[in-house]
Amino acid sequence: MIPSVIICYSAHMGNTLKVARVIGEVLGAEIYRPGELDPREAIEKYCLIGLGSGIYYGRHHPSIIAFAERLPEARDRYALVFSTSGLPKIPILHDYHKPLITILSRKGFRVVGEFSCRGYNLHGALRLIRGMNRGRPDARDLKRARRFAEDILRKLA
Repeated sequence: MIPSVIICYSAHMGNTLKVARVIGEVLGAEIYRPGELDPREAIEKYCLIGLGSGIYYGRHHPSIIAFAERLPEARDRYALVFSTSGLPKIPILHDYHKPLITILSRKGFRVVGEFSCRGYNLHGALRLIRGMNRGRPDARDLKRARRFAEDILRKLA
């Protein structure tokens, strides 16, 4: 198995951490929050780095973006990107992953996949209507996350 790590920021409902745990289980990856692992150490120890968070105002959490920005150049490393969000990812309207993928690509990472699913959202005024996407990510979403990670393993085998 390829040495793998996941850097995940999951704040409100733990949605993204649920996805990170499934992906991490398949990849045999350790999971850290941004700030718990130095980006240089990540490059030295791991060949595959997964970065994920909830989507905040159309982007990954600033701590994930900052972690990616601090990564040194790495021509022989792989990356994957994942997220949970209140709204579906529609590339034509809002490609949530594009800014993070751009940073990683600029640093020489080969981005081998991206995953997104809906997440339960109680942010702001949504509290008044008991939120949106209650129960998400659900078993079906987590099964898709598992298949995503298995596909990554096959790609890198």
